[in-house]
Amino acid sequence: MEQHVGSVCESILGLSTTKNRLNLRALSSARSLIVRTSTSDSTIYALFETLARSVQLATEPLVLHHILKLLSDIAFHHSRLSSLVFHSVRSQLLIRSDSSRLSAESVFVLSLISEHDLSLVSSMNELDDRFFVSLCFGPSVPGRSWLLSNAFRISIRPSVLLTVMLGFTRDPYPHVRRIALDGLVGLCKSSAIEDFGVIEGCYCRAVELLGDAEDSVRCAAVHAVSEWGKMLVASMEEMNKSDCSDAVFVQAIHIVRILGGYANLIREHFVWGIFKETTILKPIPVLCFVLQ
Repeated sequence: MEQHVGSVCESILGLSTTKNRLNLRALSSARSLIVRTSTSDSTIYALFETLARSVQLATEPLVLHHILKLLSDIAFHHSRLSSLVFHSVRSQLLIRSDSSRLSAESVFVLSLISEHDLSLVSSMNELDDRFFVSLCFGPSVPGRSWLLSNAFRISIRPSVLLTVMLGFTRDPYPHVRRIALDGLVGLCKSSAIEDFGVIEGCYCRAVELLGDAEDSVRCAAVHAVSEWGKMLVASMEEMNKSDCSDAVFVQAIHIVRILGGYANLIREHFVWGIFKETTILKPIPVLCFVLQ
């Protein structure tokens, strides 16, 4: 197969400079050469140079998607070239601004390579907060969704991440709102947020979304209320913890009443660890009233 590498490279370059149909045969041949352990170094390097050149020339999103996938295959199957692949993709990511979805895919490839080759983590971390935020506000909804879902794989300051996640809980797309709520839960679990006002704000925003029109968003909001509620109680002064625990508990029961499935969520709140025996017993009359 290696004797045909020249024609394979030519076909891939042709994809980058024309709007013809995808040459799936050429792409398949290229991947077969990449994953074969017997393929010579010279052939792999020729494919790398061709693909790196194609990233610069290609304009069709689907073509770029396949090229990026092949480059990531080279990085994984031929680790000696992972640094070359990483910096080739990264240089184009910083130059091109024609597609936020492509940029998100590029960040995805870079994050995978840096996780595979830890020597590249510092280079990955050089993608600063402003760059991440600009990509999140790009027009590509799938790109935005991926970035929010994988934000913790990128070195972003917690304060920036918090602002972005809170902002996108108001996104017009339900799945983006859900992902943003999940991101807030991730931030809560990371213990990176300590300011009481911020904690209270995140909790209140999650409570607001309990009334969202979409089921998936409401379910994500229940989880967010649970996690931020625990942190809210933990951050209260000792003298106010009991009242705060009661308030969170009653609100949780109200959520259960709205969404159904009383038993599971009540059980979850009992194992929170924030309700001591005396605290659990106090709201029982209120619980009976709410569940009526």
